[in-house]
Amino acid sequence: MARLVVIGGGAAGMAAASRAKRLNKSLDVVVFERTGWVSFALCGIPYHVGCIVKRLDDLLYYPPEEFIKKRGIDLRLYTEVTGVDLDSKTVYYRNLKTGEEGKIEFDYLLLATGARSKAPKIWPEINEAENVFYIKHLDSAREIRDYALKLKTGSRAVVVGAGYVGLELADTLSGLGLKVTVVEALDHVAPRTLDPDLAEQVEEELKTNGVEVYTGTPVKEFKISNGKATAIVTDKGEIEGDLFIVGVGIEPNVDLAKEMGLRIGETGAIWTEEHMRTSVDYVYAVGDAVEHKDLVTGRMVWRPFAPIANKQGYVAGSNIAGREAIFPGSVGTSTFKTFNMVVARTGLSKAEAEKLGYNAIEAKLNARTKAHYMPGSAPLTLKVVADADTGKLLGAQAVGKSDTILWRINVIASLLTTGGTVWDLFASDIGYAPPLAPVWDALIVAARLLMRTLGEKPRKQ
Repeated sequence: MARLVVIGGGAAGMAAASRAKRLNKSLDVVVFERTGWVSFALCGIPYHVGCIVKRLDDLLYYPPEEFIKKRGIDLRLYTEVTGVDLDSKTVYYRNLKTGEEGKIEFDYLLLATGARSKAPKIWPEINEAENVFYIKHLDSAREIRDYALKLKTGSRAVVVGAGYVGLELADTLSGLGLKVTVVEALDHVAPRTLDPDLAEQVEEELKTNGVEVYTGTPVKEFKISNGKATAIVTDKGEIEGDLFIVGVGIEPNVDLAKEMGLRIGETGAIWTEEHMRTSVDYVYAVGDAVEHKDLVTGRMVWRPFAPIANKQGYVAGSNIAGREAIFPGSVGTSTFKTFNMVVARTGLSKAEAEKLGYNAIEAKLNARTKAHYMPGSAPLTLKVVADADTGKLLGAQAVGKSDTILWRINVIASLLTTGGTVWDLFASDIGYAPPLAPVWDALIVAARLLMRTLGEKPRKQ
């Protein structure tokens, strides 16, 4: 009987294990996970912190029993892999609860070792502070929430980093009655998602909801006293707090891959080809430890996003079981919501496109989410970027107080995935109904604006 050993029981690892076992019932599938959780949704952590998701178990796609009893997977929790010998195809492991050590041979090996925070490397002093948190695993959600709930109403929570996790936490921590300060090293909030002009709307939403925002403010160090952080030190002075959460700086966890001698890609993550094989034929890698191709630029990128990880796991599991599948890449779609503001983007910004050598043009417009005469219509701001030489779509960003922001960006994402053009966007048969969308949707209007430069007739490619 052939055996697959999976290292890492997150969503990607369990997707691969489940897919391989489903397609090949005779395959012996063993999963090692160093925590007590598998198939978990780390993206749900801010909502458990804010008591929106009541039970930590609700952040599991499936409980461990699903994989053990129903799917026939040998799941070994609280078990750390200590080494891999590729010559003998052997994995060495240790049970973190009992200390028991063992080894197991494999025919196929899959790495799903994920990503980790760089916070303790950047600020080593936080390891001595009981009130400084960063996301290490699913239990981090409980640890942050328990500490936050012990604080008095009006206590100060300082969130370092104004990316999507930091801004989601700013929202949910405010909902617990804490005063929140967000500190961002770069010059505007959501710096890797939005252009500065769209980010202004997000910052205004934060301030309207009582969040104090510092941008262009790198954190030099944490002041620690009696085992607790009391303040962060910046060029703009010290910022005091009772609870600190670091939401910046993650990196692919490639230590084991390096020890095994696997090829590490140009992004610093594990290199794989489109079947999710590494540089060793019988070793696969998936998820947040892996780089892949950007379908807009053709470059290799590292994007630690859950939808990508799940697809990669599915593809790897299929190939291990003997059914060919490929993961072609992604276009960089991301979204988040903070308070009432929805943010979404896909592909490249105009500045990013120009840096890569594209002759980029951009349409920006303010529009409505419904027909102008319908109640509940909300404003949105949309940007769409294209290549002036070919008409190829390159990216889009949108902000607004409506969940429909995301579906509009998803339309662009779908076109980016297939190499779509501005004329394809104009011709898109987007649904219309007055309470749902205007007859001239913002997406179609953006295409019309770009066609003023490109011309009305599609160019031959």
